[in-house]
Amino acid sequence: MTPDNSQIKLAFKNQTIFLTGATGFVGKVMIAKLLTDCEDIKKIYMLLRSKKGKNSEQRFEEIFEQPCFEFLKSKSSNWKEKVSLVEGDCEEPLLGISDDNLKMLKNEVNFVIHLAANVRFDQSLKKAANNVKCTADLLELSKGIANLKCFVLVSTAYSNCINSHIKEEIYDPPIQPELLFSMANGLDESVLTNLTPALLLKKWPNTYVYSKCISEYLMKNAAKHFPATIVRPSVVMNSVKEPEPGWIDNIYGPIGLSIGVALGIIRTLHGDDKVSAHVVPVDYVCNCILAATWKTAKEKKSNTTVFNYIGFKRKQINWGQFSSYMISLYWRMPLQDLIWYSGAKNSGKLSNQIHTFLLHTIPAYLIDAFLYCIGKPTMAVKAYAKIDKVLKLISYFSTHNFDFDEDNVQDLWTEMSEDDKMLFNFSMEKLQWKNYFETCGLGFRRYITKDPPIASTRTYVKLFTFMIAHYLVIAIFYYLIYKFFMFFFNFFY
Repeated sequence: MTPDNSQIKLAFKNQTIFLTGATGFVGKVMIAKLLTDCEDIKKIYMLLRSKKGKNSEQRFEEIFEQPCFEFLKSKSSNWKEKVSLVEGDCEEPLLGISDDNLKMLKNEVNFVIHLAANVRFDQSLKKAANNVKCTADLLELSKGIANLKCFVLVSTAYSNCINSHIKEEIYDPPIQPELLFSMANGLDESVLTNLTPALLLKKWPNTYVYSKCISEYLMKNAAKHFPATIVRPSVVMNSVKEPEPGWIDNIYGPIGLSIGVALGIIRTLHGDDKVSAHVVPVDYVCNCILAATWKTAKEKKSNTTVFNYIGFKRKQINWGQFSSYMISLYWRMPLQDLIWYSGAKNSGKLSNQIHTFLLHTIPAYLIDAFLYCIGKPTMAVKAYAKIDKVLKLISYFSTHNFDFDEDNVQDLWTEMSEDDKMLFNFSMEKLQWKNYFETCGLGFRRYITKDPPIASTRTYVKLFTFMIAHYLVIAIFYYLIYKFFMFFFNFFY
């Protein structure tokens, strides 16, 4: 049963939402949350495109085959009447929406929640520019919505990561949006790629956060037309409770990193144990977004409100603690497909470069040499090159400390009723990290690696065998180094 006196739930009663990014991690959880706990909602229109040989209708149906909707299906019989497909494409002008659908949206929609974005860190600047253009087009479309109560842009806490202190405000962009569009459309992609590091990114670690900063700037004057807000979640991971404990459907960022380490694929990491991890559960992120939407629609301010949702400063863990929790999981819940001992640790830049060569590059060449000799296609060198590229991109955030303002988030939590705090909880004050990571571990096993909840005896034997082999190889390696230096010393002296 959901609380009957929820102001947030009441705000969405008989309302229509236009949602982009419905197929994403946060998008699925958002849909499940709205349909489960805001059951009086009128309609959710979901923007979807054809992709990978599947049309938008097929992708629409596949969304609801995900395990995160199992509870919804058991609770409600008419939920599917409340969701509808709007065919379109964020990379097309005006999102590729037909005239008839544009007219329908402008007449019916009350809330716009913009989740869609290409989140790849290594995307080209031309691709990243689509993140900005999509936001610009959606804002323009929204100006024609007759009864729009709130426009929400879901960004990232790291949209202004070139600053160590990040306020809850919109920052000046590194480049004006119009100039970015002009360059993306007018320059050959190879020319733009060559210009990107030196002339455009400069201090920015990747094109994703670069595009998010510019997208936020587009929101600066949005509140002159309708109530508008930006929610900036930090590192989004498994759910705590909703729609299922430990729910996860991707291997981005620290999620993929954790699984890679658990499998013994990733052997070394560049990070600082003392840097804050800013991990936030996906269901808390969705709750914060919906609460921020409610507050912004209610207040109707003439400026765009920004919420830095980093899970509350008082409840942060650092990457050292994150690693400790994960290492504990590796031993208690080893994965059945592990290929080596799970022993990766954070280290400094030089140490990590040495370890990368010894533990990634050399083994990759040895594996490929073996595959070549037995007539199999080689793959390890290429795979590790991709892995090391991703690890390098991620390392920026595990080696830099950020001080986030969170006054707006704290005020939002204080203003919520007790019923709303229960139904739309995003406070991490009472979160027990050990229990949460236990939930994450089970989620990884259930939804990603498809392991049974409890590891078999065979898997434990495999883990200990790899551990012994690992330290034996290290001992032999250091012995050979010792013999080499002794030979060198005796030869010359």
